[in-house]
Amino acid sequence: VMTNGRFKSVKRRVVANGTKSRVSMIYFGGPPLSEKIAPLPSLMQGEEDSLYKEFTWFEYKKSAFNSRLSDNRLGLFEKIIAS
Repeated sequence: VMTNGRFKSVKRRVVANGTKSRVSMIYFGGPPLSEKIAPLPSLMQGEEDSLYKEFTWFEYKKSAFNSRLSDNRLGLFEKIIAS
């Protein structure tokens, strides 16, 4: 969202290997729940329209926790642009 669709996140998947041990680390971090998420003005070109509605980190987290891993977690926040 912050790059207005220029850069896409990679979905991460792991294939377990039964012969080698594996270490996973998780971290918890993020902005305050009330922080608004929107494309960065410095990355918008001219009169370019945002591809996403502005939303809060809380709204995103709520959407993500209510979805499955395979779901498009930004789908609820995409703007429908008429062509």
